[in-house]
Amino acid sequence: MSALRSYGLLLRWQASRMKAFLPLAIVVQALFALGIVLGYPLLFPALDSGTILYLATGAPAITLITMGLVAVPQVVAQARTEGTLDYMRALPLPRLTYLAADTTIWLLIVLPGVALALFIAVLRFQLDLVVSPLVVPALLLVALTATGVGYAIASLLPQQLANLLTQVLVVFVLMFSPLTFPVERLPDWLATVHQFLPVMAMGEVIRGTVASNVFPLSIEPFLVLGAWCLLGFGITYWALARRR
Repeated sequence: MSALRSYGLLLRWQASRMKAFLPLAIVVQALFALGIVLGYPLLFPALDSGTILYLATGAPAITLITMGLVAVPQVVAQARTEGTLDYMRALPLPRLTYLAADTTIWLLIVLPGVALALFIAVLRFQLDLVVSPLVVPALLLVALTATGVGYAIASLLPQQLANLLTQVLVVFVLMFSPLTFPVERLPDWLATVHQFLPVMAMGEVIRGTVASNVFPLSIEPFLVLGAWCLLGFGITYWALARRR
């Protein structure tokens, strides 16, 4: 069976298996993104243009990150417990094909919320964003990196520990990551830590492509995300291939 046909069959199988979950997940992700755009401003007595831009561009980043680092590990860990992954491994199909099909499902879940968050932010704050042609590959790279790391967490850790770690990551991403505020507001040690983690890089590539007229963009965050993406999916592929 060709890889393309295998991908199509697995995509249909995953969509059918998650058909009750998919519509709710899309709505929840969209509401989550809207909550950041419309709810976060309530925390500030006054909003300057810089804060507004950070909130508007940070919402898509947070949505993509929480999908990959929270929803994916929980669902994949549950699939391990239910035996779904064991069934998949028993099929005569390439492991990468399964990962590609499952990742496509997650992208279909989260991307509508990202687009809606940006649309509402532009309307709410009357923004004049200059979108770079790199915005599509940037969003895909962020989504793939978050998903790859989420898969790695679920592949290496037991379900309860994976679920606990995802809750810790939520707090870290929402409160202590420079996504809706400049990195200069963090303590020096935490800012240094973020240079080696993918979260800050995710915010940088999205800000630099969604509002390219305000935020400069360099190659470094793309390299950081590429390394984490390869690491995440590499660990996941190793875990899937070794467990029979």
